[in-house]
Amino acid sequence: MAAQGEVDELFDVKNWFYIGSYQQSINEAQKVKLSSPEKEVERDVFLYRAYIAQRKYGVVLDEIRPNSSPELQAVRMFAEYLSNESRRDAIVSELDKKMAKSVDVTNTTFLLMAASIYFHDGNTDAALRVLHQGESLECLATIVQILLKIDRLDLARKELKKMVEMDEDATLTTCNSMG
Repeated sequence: MAAQGEVDELFDVKNWFYIGSYQQSINEAQKVKLSSPEKEVERDVFLYRAYIAQRKYGVVLDEIRPNSSPELQAVRMFAEYLSNESRRDAIVSELDKKMAKSVDVTNTTFLLMAASIYFHDGNTDAALRVLHQGESLECLATIVQILLKIDRLDLARKELKKMVEMDEDATLTTCNSMG
């Protein structure tokens, strides 16, 4: 998130991603010029998540290398989980081991990807536990989506209220408010 008054160089990439226009997000990510290596990692996270949303797992698995950043490794783990049914149990087991150790809660991407794996695996409780460690708007938005899927409208409203308090104008907040 950009600091107050600072322009987010990745605003369009994120916005297209959040509204589900994955190809637009990819197009924008491929042309945006960034000011720092940290922003490049953030861009790549959204780029590869958009490829995952399009079920283009091979692109993600081919392009994210073992020496890539921890954020990109988390995205790769999710792509591997989705693309390789025979490895899903092993991936969940590896994830359980990582979660048993201390997790870097500032790595929002890891939290989101771990929660996505748990949710896809049918472990809603673990997904919510992981997300509650994060403080980002995207973690809150994902919590809201999971709560809606399990028909906990009451709890989803509480989380949405937190989102509104954090940033009522953010795309994630307004998209979740529409429902």
